Amino acid sequence: MKFKVLAESFDRVEKVSKRLEMTDFLAELFEKSNADEIARVIYLCQGQLAPPYKDVEIGMGENYAEEAIAKAAGYTKAEVEKEFKKRGDLGLVAEEFLKKKKQQSLFSAELTVEKVFKNLMKIATTEGSGSQQLKIKLLAELLNSASPVEARYLIRIPLGSLRLGIGDPTIMDAFAINLLAEAQKDKELVKTVEKKLKGKKSGEKNAEKKLNEKRKKKRTEELDKKLRLAVREKIEDKYNVHSDLGDLAETLKRNGIKGLEKIKIEPGIPLRPTLAERLPTAEEIIKKLGKCAVEAKYDGFRLAIHKNETKVTIFSRRQEDVTEMFPEIVKAVKDIKANEAIFEGEALAFNEETQEYCPFQITIQRKRKYDIDKMAKEFPLTLFSFDLLYANGKNLMGLPFKKRRERLGKIIGKNKTIILTDAIVTDSAKELEEYFDKSVGKGLEGIIAKDLNAKYIAGARKFSWIKLKRSYKGELGDTIDTVIVGFFKGKGKRTQFGLGGLLTAVYDKKSDSFKSIAKIGTGMSEEMLENLCKILSKIKSEKKPARVESEIKPDIWVEPKYVIEVNADEITKSPIHTAGKAKGKEGLALRFPRMIKLRQDKKPEQATTVKEIEQMFKKQRHVSTGA
Repeated sequence: MKFKVLAESFDRVEKVSKRLEMTDFLAELFEKSNADEIARVIYLCQGQLAPPYKDVEIGMGENYAEEAIAKAAGYTKAEVEKEFKKRGDLGLVAEEFLKKKKQQSLFSAELTVEKVFKNLMKIATTEGSGSQQLKIKLLAELLNSASPVEARYLIRIPLGSLRLGIGDPTIMDAFAINLLAEAQKDKELVKTVEKKLKGKKSGEKNAEKKLNEKRKKKRTEELDKKLRLAVREKIEDKYNVHSDLGDLAETLKRNGIKGLEKIKIEPGIPLRPTLAERLPTAEEIIKKLGKCAVEAKYDGFRLAIHKNETKVTIFSRRQEDVTEMFPEIVKAVKDIKANEAIFEGEALAFNEETQEYCPFQITIQRKRKYDIDKMAKEFPLTLFSFDLLYANGKNLMGLPFKKRRERLGKIIGKNKTIILTDAIVTDSAKELEEYFDKSVGKGLEGIIAKDLNAKYIAGARKFSWIKLKRSYKGELGDTIDTVIVGFFKGKGKRTQFGLGGLLTAVYDKKSDSFKSIAKIGTGMSEEMLENLCKILSKIKSEKKPARVESEIKPDIWVEPKYVIEVNADEITKSPIHTAGKAKGKEGLALRFPRMIKLRQDKKPEQATTVKEIEQMFKKQRHVSTGA
């Protein structure tokens, strides 16, 4: 595929705000891609060269990009810098300078996706002496052969500022569109979907005769829509246990929908973690689950541990490879009683002598790339394990939770660094409440109650897991994770930091967008303000990002990238916020929101959802009225 086709598709996507149009454009692009190149096309759509767990970062700084633009267009770096200060987007600067190019390259050829990908991969993997100049040369080489619109994206991709607003759900939706024709020929799938449609089956002759053409057409459209949704669910089910959309796309291109059956859970490829729902009281938890396991809820790093013979890989909640950060856990995993295993746990600093759990502020210091051994000795971690998903070639996700936990205990054995989470089994609300108070008294976040007979469903938020966290009088029963989508410059003393407040949003899974819920100006120390301004300035956007829905306009828009944990007094109705807003229905907002901390362990799509906020609002009303 010519890179120009990809760049022009990006341009079309960038210009639309409706997700359906965006999805249609992507479907066209994927249809044009062949099986050999589709994975690269997918990664470039995501603004990366590989799935996050492979840890391939392009690592191109703005200075290098400016030099490459100057070199390719025949201008000085100072001229490029001046234009960048005016426009704030090096992609647009590259486009502009390529339009008024002073020099023509002696060697230029039409760019292909393969050539671009190859050069960007070299930029990402080149290290050592002379690597900086080689990176500039490799990027300038691409710019020499680029059209202005190609140049815009050749710069934005290595800078990590693609700004298309394409989320993983949108990519999966686009593939479902392309696979509709195949789905229509799958008799078994069609039969299953038809059963879910209201009214008579389309195969019944008498009913067919009575249907007029208009109703037939409507039914066909409804059937196609349901088929697309069924295909989309199949793709997402596999994505939940094999987090590599490029790999999945190639499988679909080569083998169609049936090719998904070959994709299995395997050590070394991360799964999307299952998530817990919320309920405000012990009574409601017992009413929902009956007899259940109640585990202590730890405030640390949620880690997925993968063991394949002697190779140990550790993934974060964001599915990043963080193995090198936790040498003591790697060493302990090698001693477990299984040659192959995938299990989950929460790692935090724990003083075994005093039986005290260190606060998250201390544990977070372990997430680093330098001085790892020193910090491991100063703040050794304990992994409190809570679920086993795979062992010695067998997928255990379908087993009841109680059996998975039993097997996990046997595999761990006597291990000082890896231990089972503290837990009780009860059907008593009073006993659950007492255990909750005991856990909070130890400095933990609260508890998680688990259905003893539930399967593990990757990527899902179900009532098979229910959390109950510390609550304070006059505050919500749980904190909320929101995504920063903009910031305000601030007044008075805060002007010195360049940031005075944040506009934040929650995630709407249905529309794959972020909907505003709060303006936050409290809970931030001077150090926090300075750090936030620094990181947010790197992801500024001239206009509202495509996936953001907000009627409030901040001083500066930013790409939805960073998640912060927030506390608030309550959830209220709001005419100006878009979370939960619909025709004839007001939105929802947080009353007196306060920032607690930056959640770098979470992706934007792992933030609190609109659906959760709506459920919390209903529960809050239920409690406040004494109903």
